[in-house]
Amino acid sequence: MRKLIINADDLGLTPGCNEGIVRAMTAGLVTDTTLIINTAHAADAVVRLKAAGLAAGLHLNLTYGRPLLLGRDVPSLVDAAGGFHRPVNRVVAVCEPQEAERELTAQVDRFLSTGLTLTHLDSHHHAHSYPELLDVAIGLARRLGVPLRQTGPAVRARIVAFGIPTPDAFSDAFYGPGATADNLRTIIAGHGDGVLEIMCHPATDDDLLPQTSSYSAERQRELAILTDPAMKDFVVAQGIELVGFAALQNPAKE
Repeated sequence: MRKLIINADDLGLTPGCNEGIVRAMTAGLVTDTTLIINTAHAADAVVRLKAAGLAAGLHLNLTYGRPLLLGRDVPSLVDAAGGFHRPVNRVVAVCEPQEAERELTAQVDRFLSTGLTLTHLDSHHHAHSYPELLDVAIGLARRLGVPLRQTGPAVRARIVAFGIPTPDAFSDAFYGPGATADNLRTIIAGHGDGVLEIMCHPATDDDLLPQTSSYSAERQRELAILTDPAMKDFVVAQGIELVGFAALQNPAKE
């Protein structure tokens, strides 16, 4: 059976991201999303999700904004101004995994305090796919009994070795110049058996977004494609079932 998860990253980044992602889930192809819980707009995202009766995953974050914990408690994670290091390569090079685990656990606890159902884990800028942080994410997924995003064969093998559910395949090709309707159809049509996750970043027009992310105008184009009824017709014609991460078999919690 061919199944497809279309997962929207960056919920909570800005109000436009929140509006666009919820719209893409309720009126489009997006079947799951992940929330950045340590942002100023996370609470708005939670309200929108609850109003729409939606669940979400957690976008583990060590590269944007400030940690939930005090900087003195996670000194390897923050710069002189108290914000997370950037880019992700810098984060991985300097962070202490035990401090990363403490901060990410705090993010999990904050998410769970919202009352939302947690569908899965992934991470901002794929931080969890680096060997230095992968086992931290695996530990959290095992404790919570939820799936974890894989970003390639080596990462998938490590996740599966610990009994954590994860999609059979992952695509980040619907991004930047690749965020076109033709390319999305190509990715979908090329999907074989099993579960494929396609990452996306839809959003509505938002004055704050260009100040927050270098990936801005493209998000509106993604939203238009993902809410086009013709695209849903294409998926149906391919004989592919649209599912969320909840469709993956959940392991028993530790």
